[in-house]
Amino acid sequence: MKTKIRSVKYLILFVSFLSVNLFAQNPSFIFKTKSLDNYTPTYIGNGYISLASTRLGCNEAESFMAGLFDEAPGDIARIAALPAWNQIDLFTGTSWLSNENKKFEHISSFNQQINMFNGELSTSYIYNNNNKPVDVNVISIISRSEKNLAVIKFTITSHFKGVVKLKFPLKERKEPKRFELAKLTKISSWPESEWPPIWYPGFVKVNHTEANAKERTLSLSGSPIGRTYVVNISAKVLSDKTIPGLKIDADHSSDQAALTFTFPVESGKSYTFYKYVYINKTNGTEKNNGNNFLEKISAKSYSKIVKQSEARWAKLWKTDIIVEGKPEFQKMVHSMTYYLLSSIYKNSDFSIPPMGLATAGYYGHVFWDADTYMFPPLLLMHPDMAKSIVMFRFEALKSAIQNAEKNHYKGAMYPWESDELGKEATPFFAYQNALKENHIVGDVAIAQWQYYLATNDKKWLRDYGSKVISATADFWASRVRYNKEKDRYEIGDVVSVSEGLIDVSNETYTNSVAKLNLEIAGKVNKILNLKTDAELENIGKKMFIPFNKEKGFHPVFGNAAAGEGATELWSSVTPLLTFPLQIEMSQDVKKNNLYHAVKNLEKDGAGADMGVNFLPIIAAEVENDSLFNLVINKTVKGFLRPPFNVITETQTNYNYNFITGAGAFLQQVIFGYTGLRITDKGLEAKYKPMLPKGITKLVLKNFKFRNERYDFIVQNGKLRRIKKR
Repeated sequence: MKTKIRSVKYLILFVSFLSVNLFAQNPSFIFKTKSLDNYTPTYIGNGYISLASTRLGCNEAESFMAGLFDEAPGDIARIAALPAWNQIDLFTGTSWLSNENKKFEHISSFNQQINMFNGELSTSYIYNNNNKPVDVNVISIISRSEKNLAVIKFTITSHFKGVVKLKFPLKERKEPKRFELAKLTKISSWPESEWPPIWYPGFVKVNHTEANAKERTLSLSGSPIGRTYVVNISAKVLSDKTIPGLKIDADHSSDQAALTFTFPVESGKSYTFYKYVYINKTNGTEKNNGNNFLEKISAKSYSKIVKQSEARWAKLWKTDIIVEGKPEFQKMVHSMTYYLLSSIYKNSDFSIPPMGLATAGYYGHVFWDADTYMFPPLLLMHPDMAKSIVMFRFEALKSAIQNAEKNHYKGAMYPWESDELGKEATPFFAYQNALKENHIVGDVAIAQWQYYLATNDKKWLRDYGSKVISATADFWASRVRYNKEKDRYEIGDVVSVSEGLIDVSNETYTNSVAKLNLEIAGKVNKILNLKTDAELENIGKKMFIPFNKEKGFHPVFGNAAAGEGATELWSSVTPLLTFPLQIEMSQDVKKNNLYHAVKNLEKDGAGADMGVNFLPIIAAEVENDSLFNLVINKTVKGFLRPPFNVITETQTNYNYNFITGAGAFLQQVIFGYTGLRITDKGLEAKYKPMLPKGITKLVLKNFKFRNERYDFIVQNGKLRRIKKR
């Protein structure tokens, strides 16, 4: 009997292993390049730590940690780059590999690949300097199962007999040249083809280093300027076999530590090294456990670490979006899902910046992007990760209340740009947004409500979500003004969602999101058997929502003049009333709002890859298949950069990797193609499904709603919902 049980057990393990490896080779997860030109970096990450790609795979690369910020005098708070930890340098007798110039004159047979199924980045090439060719192969992994752990596998195959050196450093980065963004009222513009110069990462000042040749270990610690956190990085370097004649030197200074391995090589032989890196953040009093963790590491640990990380990624990919009929579209879905997953992890104390953990774009601040664009896909795919986003807002509630008091309002006024502490961090030159782009307050509340609707977790609602929803409703009660003549409540002097419109009154989206916020607060009171607030209910009922009765559409704001050529009327703002806000209106009004947005799309281009991704959702809702396919073509194409499907903010700028756009695109697929909506009644199939031309079948696989798992299948114009056991 035991033999039979054991055999069945091994069969299950074998089938599981085979399944994971088959999926890992699925071409829709794999992106590769053989060209050193036209290169936009990708990144790997586990939602806590990230690492950008570089062409050589082993030279110093940007790396970020969720919630690690600095705040230098005169500057704003910004996400800080970790001290450089990934570099491995090679010396074959003439020059170090890291000195290779931008022309890569000594590099040939270049190949680089990211496997998004398991988060593995691999790079290979021939390095031939002074007729001493060496095959280089680098594999970089950030563990999905151990959030603090990364490992670089570095293999060289020599094609000459001689001596080589390998250097494994940890080091402080160069401190950036600062802009006084807390003071400057104006900044110079820059070409769209360039990375914005004000988006430099924050700086970690190193204050301690160690290097031990005998133990083959390195360590480094430091703190970001203006913060009390301590960042600890520990590394251990091992080889896969004993190397005759190996000499190890250790050196360290005030800002870096390094191990240098010098050894003879034989032609045709390969030599493999592993750089294990453990990174953590403490409050200064906690013990750094990195060295203790690495003590248990051996060269044989690599395969175990890889398998554990792959297993965790495979578990995530059990929830997937499957597309049939257009392989390139499937690749896009998988890449957008991967980039979103790589920027968030469960039970964190942080949310997602617009560029995730890919870059220091938008200073790593948290905007409404997280609550409105990135949160909903995660909510149905991985609600445990989505919870981090709403919990970040709860933890920041005290700061939001203080921000409201500072600006002479009641309740909670969430920052336009939030740092990791929940404090306002908007640059001074854009401070009108901090004061007046108030719709974010309602966006935060809606995400809290959506989390409750999707999980039905009444305890969470009572302990956390209700606190945020109540405080944000109180903000709107103090923000509105009563128009006695027209017996309605209005909101004046705001910055529109269309941010070029400043100091406008009754911006339609802002008024609508405020009304929803107030209505949600009333619903929460009823669910939790709390006292009804008559004043809030009255404000919600009488909130003014601008509407042009003559032409049957919503203008962007209440005092906008109707008519052709008024560009403030033709934007992607008012369709947001239909989705994601789900404001009740007739089909004709939905169509008119949509058509005006499409006019602007044709006239001025797609703009930012945010709200435009919602236009196909609305086109499907009004059952206009020609417009549906038109806007898909205009909003999907042009935002992706080769070779790794990195998404940019617009079709013309260089602002990558725009995770906001990834979230918006996934919502287009999840809600637009299926007709599904999260409502008070549940996950409703409110509208007919519609698939883009060329796609024959769509499967939302293993999606979760109210503790039940489902497959949603769209095929032949119909939606099937299959409950899983």
